[in-house]
Amino acid sequence: MSEVESTTIIGRDEKIGKKYPLFVERILLFSGIIFYIFSFSKMIQEFNTEWVGILVTLTIYPFLILFTIEMIGRIFQRIHSLN
Repeated sequence: MSEVESTTIIGRDEKIGKKYPLFVERILLFSGIIFYIFSFSKMIQEFNTEWVGILVTLTIYPFLILFTIEMIGRIFQRIHSLN
């Protein structure tokens, strides 16, 4: 068999970096889930009408927590790739 050279689509050379510790992101995600569970009832009580509190707590609030966790994870990835 002939050996095929591995290249990217645009033909650039890429170097393989260090392995990223995925446990950091798993811990962040798990802590976000725990935070959501413990703050769920407080978020519902923050609104005057019950249905608005439930709607915000079930739709917007989880995405806000997930967005925050994602940004923290990207900061960790950036710091890890600079070293």
